Amino acid sequence: MRKLRLTAAIVALALTGIAAAQGLPNYYPAEGFQRTAMVDMLYPEAQRIVIGDLSYTYSSNVVVHSLKSFSVPLSRLKPGTRVAFKTLENRGRVITEIWLLPDNYDDGAGRR
Repeated sequence: MRKLRLTAAIVALALTGIAAAQGLPNYYPAEGFQRTAMVDMLYPEAQRIVIGDLSYTYSSNVVVHSLKSFSVPLSRLKPGTRVAFKTLENRGRVITEIWLLPDNYDDGAGRR
């Protein structure tokens, strides 16, 4: 039983280490992000956003996270903002969640 607790603690530390190593808040995914890129353009009237030269729609209840707050208004997104985002599994062009990233964020490949 003691080994199981120790193993669970080590796994938890390893998972949180990814976000912590980048200096990200604990409400950012510990396992990394589905996709990262720069915002190119935002069209709020059409619920559309262009990120990394690809056009996406976003759900009406999209959540935008910042480094200082769990949820911020969509208006915080501007062209040139570095973001990570999550899309619906069965509809890959619909964004459900966005995280604002620091300019120095190292995403490796940029897509998981």
